[in-house]
Amino acid sequence: MADMSIPRTPDDVSAEWLTAALRGTNTITKASVTSFDMEPDIAAGAGFMGQLARVTLHYDQPEPGAPAALIAKFPAHAPENRAVADLFRMYETETRFYEEVAGKVELRTPRRYHSARCTGCTDFILLMEDLAPARVGDQVIGCSPAQAELAIRELAKFHATWWENTRLAELDWVWAFNHPVRSAAAQGAYAGAWGPFKQIWAKQVPADVLAIGEQFHDALPKLLDRLAAAPVTISHGDYRIDNLFFATPEGGDPLAVVDWQIMTLGNGLFDVAYFMAGAMPSADRRAMEMDLLHMYHGILLEGGVKGYDFDQCLLDYRTAALFCWQYAVIILGALDASNERGLALFTTVLERFVSIIVDLDAGELLPA
Repeated sequence: MADMSIPRTPDDVSAEWLTAALRGTNTITKASVTSFDMEPDIAAGAGFMGQLARVTLHYDQPEPGAPAALIAKFPAHAPENRAVADLFRMYETETRFYEEVAGKVELRTPRRYHSARCTGCTDFILLMEDLAPARVGDQVIGCSPAQAELAIRELAKFHATWWENTRLAELDWVWAFNHPVRSAAAQGAYAGAWGPFKQIWAKQVPADVLAIGEQFHDALPKLLDRLAAAPVTISHGDYRIDNLFFATPEGGDPLAVVDWQIMTLGNGLFDVAYFMAGAMPSADRRAMEMDLLHMYHGILLEGGVKGYDFDQCLLDYRTAALFCWQYAVIILGALDASNERGLALFTTVLERFVSIIVDLDAGELLPA
């Protein structure tokens, strides 16, 4: 019998282990993996909290439905990244999402072929469907108007399914936005990044937004409380275009969503604002923003959501857009200022996060 201990790196994987893992979920029943080709670090430079590898499989016999390739997700390489993932229980959250939630919603996610978590540590392994020829988006380039509409439409269906759903009580392993660990970490990260951020980026930020930034650290707990307040649904937590796969001329599903490490219980408008602030060029966002928000709200109502009018939806959206400011500061405050290419790329991202706060007059919502 194969050793079913959890492989921590691609080097720990064997053909025998893959055979046992795939048979454990009835992905294969007769065939055996005889060999495989491993392409490690396929998300190098983009995936920081986990290591992704593409595994091309070779079998001893054909079997209908046997995957020709799959994606294997391992813990992060860097000890400092692994420490963050462990603190926020990211690996448990993602594996349990695929085990307990993914099959119960219509939002397209990769099929799970195998998952395992260590009971005495935080090691994990996740084998998932390779979504190729669909292709992941690019946060810096941004999305097209058609991609934005598709992403918000499918997100709304997902949120509606879980909106104040009694089954949320079963997900006691999912943290709320204002979980004490999240709140303390957000304030700590912001405090550490604010000084470097101002030093590098202050000239590119309007004075009134900088004034918001000065007060933001103390306001963070109250903002998190607002995002955690009813009505509650499942928030993806990192709904950006880098985590969305879109169909290509070669094929693939219209949209699939990956990376559920920081799924959260709270206000679904966070996902909407985070996506629109980061993934859409500002001119496109301005042109489509209210239409997309009305579409999102309409799908919620069609999905059975009650007692949630559009004015409240817009207020929650503006609040979430304000909260997104912390990501601009934390990410850009930690960027290596000598990296000219990085500075050029993230100038675009900063412009988008600043513009949504200004356009929505979100600063007036900052808690005292």
